[in-house]
Amino acid sequence: MPPPSRRAADWIEIAVEVAGIDSETVADAFRQHCPGGVAVEPATRPGDDDQVVDGDAPALVKGYLPPGADSARVRRSLRIALRFAPLESPPRWRRARRLPEERWRDSWKRYFRPQRIGRRLLVRPPWSTHKGKAGDAVVEIDPGMAFGTGQHPTTAMCLRALEDRLRSGDDVLDLGTGSGILAIAAARLGAARVLALDTDPQAVSAARHNVAVNRVTDIVEAREGTLPDGVQAERFNLIAANISGLTIERLAGALAGALHDGGTLVVSGFLEDAADGLGGVLAQVGFTVERVEAEGVWRAIVAVKAGCA
Repeated sequence: MPPPSRRAADWIEIAVEVAGIDSETVADAFRQHCPGGVAVEPATRPGDDDQVVDGDAPALVKGYLPPGADSARVRRSLRIALRFAPLESPPRWRRARRLPEERWRDSWKRYFRPQRIGRRLLVRPPWSTHKGKAGDAVVEIDPGMAFGTGQHPTTAMCLRALEDRLRSGDDVLDLGTGSGILAIAAARLGAARVLALDTDPQAVSAARHNVAVNRVTDIVEAREGTLPDGVQAERFNLIAANISGLTIERLAGALAGALHDGGTLVVSGFLEDAADGLGGVLAQVGFTVERVEAEGVWRAIVAVKAGCA
């Protein structure tokens, strides 16, 4: 009698129900502990064209752990992290469950749906058949290991700012590219060239995959690196950096040096209490802050480098 076939070990899903307004804060904490990815299942209501997120209703945040992970330890760490997080209401934990690898992969398909951002941008997963409207700039993103799908407010704010500020023929730098979503959107919006940099080789690999899927390899180059060494003497018309506030502060001078006079800087990845300080740092290196965008507790800054417009 032949031996039974061996099935791949199960992944582990941990989940917590939170107030809709708290979902991204909680998801950020999960991303620090869940290498198998994080999915946010928001409550939705019917919109004009698609389902839109209902921020007033509860959302479910799910994190995935690879086979063999100590789920009890991860849950303890997350409970401590969320205890000190600025949440509107206490989280309600669900029982952890095991998922075969095929169900873990399919879980992305349930929670990553097409989403409209700004006036023209439509972000969708590869398996979606949603075509959008005539004139839409469609960005197809494989969620992979949660390097960025447009669901996070900081990504959405950067995408809207790109739509407003990018001009056809611009040279663009996407610093901290993650999945490559901002770089691909820039190409779709008319950029002549986009350099996408990230210090994480896995993110660079994910970005290259998504760039190829979107057929913009002639416009977007994804490579490992950061400022200032990653661009050498290159200059850009627009820089988008969805990274931490501390990194923006540290690289402020390099960001200014990599922009043409009159160029636009779009930065996000920081909370409301950091916005004023970062605006001051940017002003010290020659930027004029034009506006500060807000979504929940998150902020984005749009600034222009001094010089002729």
